[in-house]
Amino acid sequence: MRTAKIKLKWWQLALLSVAVSILGKIAGGKSSEDEETIYREKFNQAPWAPPAWLFGPAWTINNFFLLWALQDLINSEDSLYKKSLLWLQLPIWAIFFTFNYIYFNKRSTVLAAVWTKADSVLAIISFILAMKKDRKFSWNYAPLAAWTTFASTVADYQALKNPDPFMKTKALL
Repeated sequence: MRTAKIKLKWWQLALLSVAVSILGKIAGGKSSEDEETIYREKFNQAPWAPPAWLFGPAWTINNFFLLWALQDLINSEDSLYKKSLLWLQLPIWAIFFTFNYIYFNKRSTVLAAVWTKADSVLAIISFILAMKKDRKFSWNYAPLAAWTTFASTVADYQALKNPDPFMKTKALL
């Protein structure tokens, strides 16, 4: 018995990416203060931190390519790389759907840094593994790897320069 292949058009994946990005924001729950206020005014930010409005589009792009990779993986022949890459998608999505809760609701700069660094490592591992499967396919992981590696520097700065009320730690710098 043959299983039907899932093949969404690029614009369907784009719409799905927007929906997933909105769900990620909703999954964080409602914080007591506006997220922009928390991001800009409550935390000492890295001088190179991007503006808050950039995160929505960046994550929509990241999600588009992750969903494109997921679709390709589901439709590809079974292999060790396929299984590994599918398993790596699980923690990547778990981090995505829990980050806003950790950062905006719990205001944990330390856990936000850990989450961001973990996401970066998972994306880089996925990129490297995917290169062994198919060079062109591996580029689906490049936006997430680039964004989270950059974001890790911002998150590390925040973790060092701000107290963490959830972890009950003081700013180290």
